[in-house]
Amino acid sequence: MAKVKQVGLLAAGCQPWNKDVCAASGDRFAYCATLAIYIYQLDQQYNEFKLRSIMSEHKKTITAISWCPDNPDLFASASADNLLIVWNVAEQKAVARLDNTKGVPASVSWCWNSADGVAFVSQRGPLYIWVYGGPDPGLTVHKEAHSFLSDICLFRWHPTKKGKLVFGHTDGSLSVFQPGSKSQKHVLRPESLEGTDEEDPVSALEWDPLSTDYLLVSNLHNGIRLVDSEALNCITSFCFPSAAASVQCLAWVPSAPGMFITGGKCVCVCVCVCDLVPSASVC
Repeated sequence: MAKVKQVGLLAAGCQPWNKDVCAASGDRFAYCATLAIYIYQLDQQYNEFKLRSIMSEHKKTITAISWCPDNPDLFASASADNLLIVWNVAEQKAVARLDNTKGVPASVSWCWNSADGVAFVSQRGPLYIWVYGGPDPGLTVHKEAHSFLSDICLFRWHPTKKGKLVFGHTDGSLSVFQPGSKSQKHVLRPESLEGTDEEDPVSALEWDPLSTDYLLVSNLHNGIRLVDSEALNCITSFCFPSAAASVQCLAWVPSAPGMFITGGKCVCVCVCVCDLVPSASVC
């Protein structure tokens, strides 16, 4: 009998139909195909990223991943089979599982107040917080983040203001929660949508790491806006160069104030500068 030997691997591409399917930490990054997560690591000798492992525990479409900010070896993933897994990259194994997430998680993020806590949300909420380790493991519900009027696309914890978080919705609006302050649900829709029933989903959402209040928001059709989460107003808008252009993801450049990068469906990368003047344009 002839033996079959593997001589190469063509890794699957990253799925474009879910948010939060790419994550990075230190010298590693990961992306999700439909049923597997591919982890790459920088090879210092050759100065290039190489495939290190493939995680494939989920039985249905992977919907989101999030890397632990406090431990570079841990990340969490969620899938359409209502399953949430915490992975250890170094050991290449699952270290914790939550088998019933009470809905398909649309977005996942590690909690600001717990190294063992993972937050996730599906459709219109509520936001669940799963503490998988420590002396008091269990599943709790956020006091206010529930009963939304529009489905949730993704959410982000504030990097410095503990407990503050923002949700982006399919109708183009934002919901902002902050301990000690009144919750703001479905605010800051793009001006062109005000007074209409049209939807323009939030495609990307990131807090400015060099500001306590500023937030960069991308809508699928209405471009990118820099908004003030305290004053609840739009500071700057960035218009797309054509109606066919759209932003699927964006990230701030921490070393360059006001600078961010964007990526679209064609995996092109644009470098943009926020100069705080009205109506700047995306490159």
